[in-house]
Amino acid sequence: MQPRTPLTLCVLLSQVLLVTSADDLECTPGFQRKVLHIHQPAEFIEDQPVLNLTFNDCKGNEKLHYEVSSPHFKVNSDGTLVALRNITAVGRTLFVHARTPHAEDMAELVIVGGKDIQGSLQDIFKFARTSPVPRQKRSIVVSPILIPENQRQPFPRDVGKVVDSDRPEGSKFRLTGKGVDQDPKGTFRINENTGSVSVTRTLDRETIATYQLYVETTDASGKTLEGPVPLEVIVIDQNDNRPIFREGPYIGHVMEGSPTGTTVMRMTAFDADDPATDNALLRYNIRQQTPDKPSPNMFYIDPEKGDIVTVVSPALLDRETLENPKYELIIEAQDMAGLDVGLTGTATATIVIDDKNDHSPKFTKKEVSPRIVFQGPCV
Repeated sequence: MQPRTPLTLCVLLSQVLLVTSADDLECTPGFQRKVLHIHQPAEFIEDQPVLNLTFNDCKGNEKLHYEVSSPHFKVNSDGTLVALRNITAVGRTLFVHARTPHAEDMAELVIVGGKDIQGSLQDIFKFARTSPVPRQKRSIVVSPILIPENQRQPFPRDVGKVVDSDRPEGSKFRLTGKGVDQDPKGTFRINENTGSVSVTRTLDRETIATYQLYVETTDASGKTLEGPVPLEVIVIDQNDNRPIFREGPYIGHVMEGSPTGTTVMRMTAFDADDPATDNALLRYNIRQQTPDKPSPNMFYIDPEKGDIVTVVSPALLDRETLENPKYELIIEAQDMAGLDVGLTGTATATIVIDDKNDHSPKFTKKEVSPRIVFQGPCV
């Protein structure tokens, strides 16, 4: 028999370790890596794989669904993150939420070299990312819980866990605060033995954006042993609100003959979604102008500010030559920074061309014959 070399023994040992790790280690539901790093390229290319995420619910990943915090990306069913279009900047952080009927989890994708852009979820997760896992005066350890709004059945579903490594035998966890024993009561609960925190119903960020809960341990009689320790629940925004114009009617006036670029009025819409995300990042455009003469594009709207300005020469803003000195514009506001996936809202802006004293009086005839009328006999 040929003696085994050290290399052969290493291979066999590796195989044994692999079998042991697969068979003996307990499966932990969720992402295998919670934080991943992406180096900001010159450009993210449409449909080109960026990285692979590994999620396991320990029950086969049936009906696995991914959600990405940026509308510029998606995660395929195999866990591959790809861009939906060519894009050069996406911010410093992306968040990917994965769920199945049995488990859900959140992964953070850090863009190394990325620049801050409006619409990222950086502000939402600032506390969760920058604050270390707080360790209280004794042994209760908690970290912020992040829950997307508008989750569907089934409920209850586990959303986090409290750890107490020094908890006395027979002691129990107790959860209190708004959403537990205060209105809206029963929204959250904790497994008194394991410390698992679960949500029992759909959350609405526009109603309540954060919940401040408290965790403590008690003895068999209900006496507090440790705590209470604060536990923050942050509701992640989804794009579930359309932009609305709340300040109408919108009527603007501009003097005839005004210079090109004259500001007429400002149109601003409101979006109830989180203003720190693209869900409430609005872009404006003019959908229709009536009448469409003497030019179909008499006005322009700043896509970010909503300012309506004149874009034609002063000569075309002549009230005396216009068929109708009043224009109606259909203004559209679209969230998601104007992407096709964004929700829209519309309003009508009425613009009146005001008259100015720009015409001198004129006689209709060049010559006038005097007419003498005698009222009686001359004396």
